[in-house]
Amino acid sequence: MIYLLLSIFFSAFTVSFFKIFEIKKVHTFQAIIVNYLTCSIIGSFFAETKLWQAGLWQADWLLYAAILGCLFIAIFYSIALTAQKISVSTSMVAAKLSVVVPVLMAFFLYHETLNGLKIFGILVSLIAVFFISRKSKSDPAELAHFWYLPLLVFMGSGAIDTLLNFVEDKFIPPFTADDIVTTAFFSAFVLGTTVLVIDSLKNRNPFFAKSVLWGILLGIPNYFSMYFLVKTLGAFPATFIFPINNIGIVAATTAIAVLAFKEKLNQKNTIGILLAIAAIVLIAFS
Repeated sequence: MIYLLLSIFFSAFTVSFFKIFEIKKVHTFQAIIVNYLTCSIIGSFFAETKLWQAGLWQADWLLYAAILGCLFIAIFYSIALTAQKISVSTSMVAAKLSVVVPVLMAFFLYHETLNGLKIFGILVSLIAVFFISRKSKSDPAELAHFWYLPLLVFMGSGAIDTLLNFVEDKFIPPFTADDIVTTAFFSAFVLGTTVLVIDSLKNRNPFFAKSVLWGILLGIPNYFSMYFLVKTLGAFPATFIFPINNIGIVAATTAIAVLAFKEKLNQKNTIGILLAIAAIVLIAFS
């Protein structure tokens, strides 16, 4: 269980960096790009097939890894914006509620059954997303302009989970999850660098040196949050691990947001978080 606790800790720690970026005036997108290079380098040491080996780049799943890389950087940036513009807790609740999306996709693509409890859990999760996206009358008016961010994180994270499930079902073994995820990290780095170079040439935006330092610091917990989750899945069933992992991350992230960043949850957001936990439990035990 130590691996599971470490995965929860590193996941909550990772999203907390985005609030620090806001305080320290760190260029978030630049730091995210460096973060994925850091994840790729660390992952290449743990993966059985190294990034520089030809066999990896000839694998059947390479296209899916590239798509995962695109989703990784897009949704990670959306999580960052949600943490900065709305709240840290909202960003993680939206991300972890995404367990609903692969459940629905399994029903439509693989014809898995949906019982009453699971359907009820899905409905509760959708209500939870609505509540965590709402602002109270006392919240700053500009928050209304970012209502779509939690929904984007919810759908995008669900798409990542769905694609990961598909890749795991089709291509593991002979390759391992570490091989595929590390390749996806590197794809995210390549995509992000391409976007950054085009933006710099077009708008002459500078690259800030401190983005490198903060990107490395972000990449370390980001990689190990997934590394320890994969290790946990090797010892326990996924149906047992994912709900506990998601609930643990929601609880830990909310605690950090309230204690470290003095975030105040309005009544609607609190209801949303409680509904999110209930939805995860309902889906897990259905």
